Amino acid sequence: MVLAGCGSSEVINVPVVDPDDDSVWRWVLQHYRFDPQRRQRRNVTVAAYDNAAEWEAALSAHDRRIRVEIDAGNRDPRERVSGVIWPPGYHAEQARGRLVRDAIGHGVDPRPLLDDGPPPSNVVVFGWDADGQPWSAGGGEPPTPPTG
Repeated sequence: MVLAGCGSSEVINVPVVDPDDDSVWRWVLQHYRFDPQRRQRRNVTVAAYDNAAEWEAALSAHDRRIRVEIDAGNRDPRERVSGVIWPPGYHAEQARGRLVRDAIGHGVDPRPLLDDGPPPSNVVVFGWDADGQPWSAGGGEPPTPPTG
């Protein structure tokens, strides 16, 4: 991906990783804007990077471009640029968390759904089995991004 700075000759060449590649750390650049496909405002993924330095440079360049366009009246003033960090397995954990929530909502034991891995770190599931023994899963610490 090539990001050109607004009003200058600055060009930043940065490699982009697939934001859906759940096997690697991803620093994800998002643009809050109207999404015509969904007919709603939301964070739309612009690009993903494999390290924080590239992501911060792209975030800064994209933010400058959006700010200039907002100031010129060419963009909605509610638009903004932000980012998130997705660790390996993030999408799988989120999907598992939704399955567990839905199973509980339907009165189904969620434990078999956790055989493939834990739920997201912000989800804890607990209960008692048929013998009255307590069980629990989840609630771990969120992963720490790599440095350097």
